Amino acid sequence: MAKHIPPTDHELHAIEALAVDATPGPWEPQVVMDYQTGESARVVVRAAAEDEMQYVVEREHDLGEADQAYIAAMHPDAALRLVREIRRLRRVQERYDMMCDMLQHLDAFLERRGLVAQAQRFVEVRAQMERIHPDGAAADTAGRAGADRRPAVTA
Repeated sequence: MAKHIPPTDHELHAIEALAVDATPGPWEPQVVMDYQTGESARVVVRAAAEDEMQYVVEREHDLGEADQAYIAAMHPDAALRLVREIRRLRRVQERYDMMCDMLQHLDAFLERRGLVAQAQRFVEVRAQMERIHPDGAAADTAGRAGADRRPAVTA
């Protein structure tokens, strides 16, 4: 399966501009009957009012230029990319929500135990270490601790 490539900002702006210029939706496919000839035709319509239909695509009429550009831009591949991106963002949102829930439980736990001040101090110290050693304060600290523990040399 191909790697998911999210739409770029440029592509999103282009689709947005085309959608703004196109006939407003929602659109729906319909089959209309010509009662004089008895022929049916597939069309796309917009329900402008309760009893009024506005044709977006008709068999014997030209498609509006803005609608044509929009339909061409929203080909199945473009629509599927947008759907994949929305699903990816929903998964990110789910993980974010889980993390927020977990942090709320952790906060309640620390508060019940009277450990909030210690946890805040730990976070502050950790942030200071990150500013001093942005390449990984924890890794440096662990490395130094191991270096200080040298085996005793016996003669």
